[in-house]
Amino acid sequence: MPRVAHEHAELLRIGVRVLGDEALERIVMGEHLLAPALGAMESGDVRVRDGFPRAEPRAYRLRVDAAHEFPDVLQLTPPRLEARDAPCRRDGVAQVLGQRDRLELRVVEPGELRAECLQGMHVFFLPGLAGAVVGNHDSLSCRSCYDNALSRTLNRLQQPVRAPDFRTMPDTRFTYAHDKLKEIVRDVLAYAQERGASAAEAEASEGFGQTVTVRHGEVETIEYNRDKGVGVTVYIGKQRGHASTSDFTSKAMRDTVDAALSIARFTASDDCAGLADPDLIARDVPDLDLRHPWDLPVERAIDLAKACEGAGFAVDPRVSNSEGATVSTQENHFAYGNTLGFLGGYPSSRHGVWCSLIAGRNDAMQRDDWYETARDPADLPPAETVGRRAGERAIRRLGARKIATTQVPVLFEAPVAASLLAHFAAAVSGGNLYRRASFLLDSLGQQVFAPQVKLSDLPHIPKGLASSPFDDEGVATQARDIVSDGVVRGYFLGSYSARKLGLRSTGNAGGSHNLILHDTGEDFAALLRKMGRGMLVTELMGQGVNNVTGDYSRGAAGYWVENGAIVYPVQEITIAGNLKDMFRGIVAAGNDIVRRGARQCGSILVERMTIAGD
Repeated sequence: MPRVAHEHAELLRIGVRVLGDEALERIVMGEHLLAPALGAMESGDVRVRDGFPRAEPRAYRLRVDAAHEFPDVLQLTPPRLEARDAPCRRDGVAQVLGQRDRLELRVVEPGELRAECLQGMHVFFLPGLAGAVVGNHDSLSCRSCYDNALSRTLNRLQQPVRAPDFRTMPDTRFTYAHDKLKEIVRDVLAYAQERGASAAEAEASEGFGQTVTVRHGEVETIEYNRDKGVGVTVYIGKQRGHASTSDFTSKAMRDTVDAALSIARFTASDDCAGLADPDLIARDVPDLDLRHPWDLPVERAIDLAKACEGAGFAVDPRVSNSEGATVSTQENHFAYGNTLGFLGGYPSSRHGVWCSLIAGRNDAMQRDDWYETARDPADLPPAETVGRRAGERAIRRLGARKIATTQVPVLFEAPVAASLLAHFAAAVSGGNLYRRASFLLDSLGQQVFAPQVKLSDLPHIPKGLASSPFDDEGVATQARDIVSDGVVRGYFLGSYSARKLGLRSTGNAGGSHNLILHDTGEDFAALLRKMGRGMLVTELMGQGVNNVTGDYSRGAAGYWVENGAIVYPVQEITIAGNLKDMFRGIVAAGNDIVRRGARQCGSILVERMTIAGD
């Protein structure tokens, strides 16, 4: 029987992925094979009980396993479900293997035939097509299998069924218990060693979420996502191979290990390859309070998104359009283990509210946005606050103009200032350092920033957006000052890059954790006063940053400042300089810290940059 991973999206799609050979994936077209069943369905429409007016619930990344007489497993790749109040019909069915694109199934509201009837359909293919894809099987048996399945399907269509309810998140939340993920990792590691791996590491993970977007007070999208996966890395001496799968069956995981071993046997030996140093592996794993489920029925999420957008429109009549307001909740958990004896993992969550609004009319329109994110929904501000801030920011940008080319101080507002930390983190990350692709080569112990700059990597902050007790290799994380007194005190290294550089892992396989710029005591208003005259940058565009040379040139928008006060909005300019000069020219860092990810800081005042305008 089909198994639907998401209990509120029980529609079985027709396009099917057939894996008949480990090295071959093909496309199967199924619509013409189901003509009798589809013909019967044409006599009636599909009803979604209590459907949302003008809503498009998109339940994607769903997994359905279709039973088959043959030993090959037919897996259905992710669909998207849409509910509309206007009648529409399914025009065709097609699936390209391996793609993660969302395939639409359209479900109409009127009519008597209910949506859940589709979950009873078993999809089988004619002998010629099935034989060409799956292998050499008995044609009579396959024909009989198809006819019987079709007969059962037509009979089921006459039976009353309960329509799926799109209105709530699944009650069970995670499909797999955390202990089950650990068991999967243990089994994968044991099999890898049994097959000849000298060392191995594996990770099993699962995640799910709900995202609701409202535009102009009406539901635009409702999305449900559910993902799972297992990745394994094996070593045969100093040869490395990696493979992954989203299929948690024993056979699929054994095949994944065998694939990784096959890759390793054909990979050149690398003296730096291998697991982390045993003495660096985490022994005590603290609870960092990273998971806070949000019991958010979809009706409540819609109400929050509407309130967010409505508060933005209420700011000023000149707020004329919207790119939407979104409320999202996500949860995941994982287990990681290696043959050094480490096995650990933890659950986490991330929730957010976002709004983007447009002010003005015709050629005088401006857009701006605001969003908040947190591990704990209790730490989010009211949705109305987010919408109001987006509306106020859009209004302030009306009447933007160009300015003449000049050189002045530049104040990066906190949300965009975090990008400067990202450029620094990339420049002192092991991968770029050992490849000699960084403008901060050999910078350890060197003065890179102004003396008042202090940067710390703090992985153990409770509820931190990038907190973790261990890194991607099981190495224990620790709080470190990366920069103090403007001097670089440490890099971001995993085991491989550390060995390449003749150093040791810093517990940063996977990147920085909570990289925080300590403020210099000024709030935002004080930074404006300190700048006096210059450019406040609130938006950056383009990717004009060269990580090898440090050259920096990006499109920007913001406000012109005179005598410590904002005078008028500015658009269509380019700010340019070199990151080395910009880092050394940091005058102050504000205490208006915005926490949205792994890099957190307040607004940053840079002494001088070139602004290209008229």
